[in-house]
Amino acid sequence: MKQMSLIEMDGFLKGKCIPRDLKVNETNAEYLVRKFAEAEAKISALSEDQQKAIESIKQADSAVKLAHEKFSALAAENAKLKKFCKDAAFDADYEAELGMERGGFSDALNEIKPPVTDAFLAEIRAEARNEGINYTASRLAAAFNHGFINKSLREVFDVTRMILSAKEELANESHPIDGLSGEYAEKSLEEWAEQIRKGADK
Repeated sequence: MKQMSLIEMDGFLKGKCIPRDLKVNETNAEYLVRKFAEAEAKISALSEDQQKAIESIKQADSAVKLAHEKFSALAAENAKLKKFCKDAAFDADYEAELGMERGGFSDALNEIKPPVTDAFLAEIRAEARNEGINYTASRLAAAFNHGFINKSLREVFDVTRMILSAKEELANESHPIDGLSGEYAEKSLEEWAEQIRKGADK
């Protein structure tokens, strides 16, 4: 029902006109109570939507601030690195011209440890690893579900779960883990291929 005008509301209250959505045997008081309840429900729903929108804006604002802080720190650190490398290159050229051995300033190039950049790259690598793990597990599950893997459900379940658990294992490991390069898997494939050619899989 569209909003009543002042004249329509006056006529309704005086019993001279009837709203289209008035129910059978519904009194004017009951009608008004029902309409006020519907309006309150709509207002409440709008208030909840507004609150959700505010929370989303707050989260987005926090994410933007965090990203700004992170990239500002990266920019500052890389600016220092550029200056350091420029100065180090000049120092190395100067030492070479004089026939001098490399000094401590040039040796310091090997000791550069940019913590902000290292942390950022570690985060990127972790995300990339997780995507690769998810993709591998999904490929295995899809292959089994479409009948391309002739193994028991239990075996495929265990292998898929083992693959996905690698995300947590890698996240909690503070030291380098063997196997990230893929060399072991590639070497195993070569060995298995040789065994297949020789008929060892029959």
